[in-house]
Amino acid sequence: MKNYLFIIIFLLINLQSFSQINEFNIQKTIYEKAKTYNDPNVAITALYNMVAIQPDNVLLKDSLMREYLSLSQWAPTYMISREILEIQPNNNFALEVSCVSLQNLGLKQEALNEYESLYLRTDRVDVLYTISFLQFELKNLNESLTNLEILLNNDQTEGMVVSVSKDENDRQEVSMRAQLNYLKGLVFLEQGKNDLAKSSFNDALNLSPEFKNALDKLNSL
Repeated sequence: MKNYLFIIIFLLINLQSFSQINEFNIQKTIYEKAKTYNDPNVAITALYNMVAIQPDNVLLKDSLMREYLSLSQWAPTYMISREILEIQPNNNFALEVSCVSLQNLGLKQEALNEYESLYLRTDRVDVLYTISFLQFELKNLNESLTNLEILLNNDQTEGMVVSVSKDENDRQEVSMRAQLNYLKGLVFLEQGKNDLAKSSFNDALNLSPEFKNALDKLNSL
């Protein structure tokens, strides 16, 4: 009798396992088709179903995070990035996604804290620039100036180009060092140092003569 019960339990366990594997493969097929047809909503639903079957599968959570990221749905993107970081604390991509999500959610101080952690790990100039910009927005003006000077003296920024807003509907590419000098000018304006601001805007225009934002600011002084 005991052997009979053991066989039944064994068969039920294996049947459940087979059913889960089969359901996972079905959802995987749906996900792949949705990606082929560029249907993010169906892809997300299939990923949730796969996560329900394999809740510890980090790759599935990474795919789900990337789907929300591509749709600029910042709240779920952030929440999933934090789940991934709990499992993989050294996952720099998940940390960067967390930074970007917080920034787009308007949580500037929280975003700054995360970007500072990312910079300590990566030493990337684009991350330090974002830090200096957030510090400017948060009125941490001296810290912003310090980081801008570090960037201006970093050889990596010499040949870099960035895309900036020209007006509501247009953008333009300028030298990164021109943008750094422009931001320095904005900091000096906040500090009431108009002469230093003018000098910084002129430095920006010397590097990128067509830099509309710098030209507009200079003309307004």
